[in-house]
Amino acid sequence: MSLRTLLAAIVVIAVPIAVNGAEPQTQQKPNPQTKRTCNVRAEIGSRLNTVRTCRTAAEREAAKQEQRQVIDRVQANKVTFGR
Repeated sequence: MSLRTLLAAIVVIAVPIAVNGAEPQTQQKPNPQTKRTCNVRAEIGSRLNTVRTCRTAAEREAAKQEQRQVIDRVQANKVTFGR
């Protein structure tokens, strides 16, 4: 084996390591709180149209809590007529 061949082999192996860095980069896992998920439901009063809502887990939890607060307020202020 000649010296040129040996040097060429070293360069071929060393250049990608020098360009990309010594250690491989690891991909970060997406945060489940920022991942958007979509729900598809039928639109009320239509057989064909659908409504698609895409939210993160935090947005979905906030909407659920807001709906619960509205229900509690309505039930606390229940008005009965004629009784």
